[in-house]
Amino acid sequence: MKVGLLQEAELMPGMDVATRYMDMIEEVALADRLGFSCWGTSEQHFSPPRFAVAAPEVLYAAVAQNTENIRLRVMCAVLLSWNHPILVAERLATLDIVSKGRAELATARSNNVHTMEAFGVDPKTTREQWADGIEVIAKAFTDDVLEHDGPIWKIPPREIMPKPVQKPHPPLSVAASSVASHVVAGERGIGALCFESYFGFEYLQECIDGYRQGLSKGTQMAPRRTEHMGLYVATAYCAETREEACRIAYDVAMGYYQFLVDIYVPLGKQGSYEYLDDKLQRLIDHRDDFDYLLTQTPSIMIGTPEDFVERIQRLEEMGIDEILMRIDGVAHADIMRSFELIGREVIPKVSAKVEAA
Repeated sequence: MKVGLLQEAELMPGMDVATRYMDMIEEVALADRLGFSCWGTSEQHFSPPRFAVAAPEVLYAAVAQNTENIRLRVMCAVLLSWNHPILVAERLATLDIVSKGRAELATARSNNVHTMEAFGVDPKTTREQWADGIEVIAKAFTDDVLEHDGPIWKIPPREIMPKPVQKPHPPLSVAASSVASHVVAGERGIGALCFESYFGFEYLQECIDGYRQGLSKGTQMAPRRTEHMGLYVATAYCAETREEACRIAYDVAMGYYQFLVDIYVPLGKQGSYEYLDDKLQRLIDHRDDFDYLLTQTPSIMIGTPEDFVERIQRLEEMGIDEILMRIDGVAHADIMRSFELIGREVIPKVSAKVEAA
């Protein structure tokens, strides 16, 4: 089992963006020394203070210069009309060069109607835009001359520079919330990063099974096949005691959950997001139920190192091979302490289990 990190520069009251960026770079440097598998941030617009990274490619370059081993995974490049796939490919290749071959690319089609409206994107078209965009990226990474005639992008023959250091190209994956998206990821031979959206362990198992079903076809869309079943944990925090962990992480956990409810309710009414329809009431019913979130959904992991080991082992048995924990929105010193506990008391135990297998 690998243990990675997702951070989105969530701002506490009174904190400015510049301070949070500098703190976050220091946090990733510590995670690198402690043996975390990867670090990444998302591309977010118009959603402060929950998210404050709008130009992640710039931040990744700074992180690359302050780390040595940790993988730098873009989580995620939104493949909609405001992000031309050629630009995504060029930036990722540049990151791969400056990080000495540590870059990875996760992609997404967005789950935020608020953002899509601002950029003039019809939610009904996001699935098609993502599918065509990732095809362009795969070609840009590997073809001497890129040419593409797809339903969204029409690109005449062009030479793309630079190319990634990793050959044939960095690992590709997609952030997936629906079972259907997991199946598609498996069929394309790319990784799946599951954000099960607080729908519970049974739903997560359906997503994992869907991914394995897709992989079983043995097909792939790019020269490098990536078989990787990751899980986003929307709020994670590790402390010496469960009471301390809950005290520190309660506000950020409940705030993030409220945010997700607010964006998923309108999203479920849009075409191509129908999978949300029968699940939205579950989110609404547990809007204020912290105990439910702690025990009944994989999207929350708050507790002691022993709690983390127990949960991670359960997830591994289900078929997850990497946990991506969002540890953010609390004081910098608290984040550093949580990283230390996970790095020293969790990662060695779950990694040893893999090595002994």
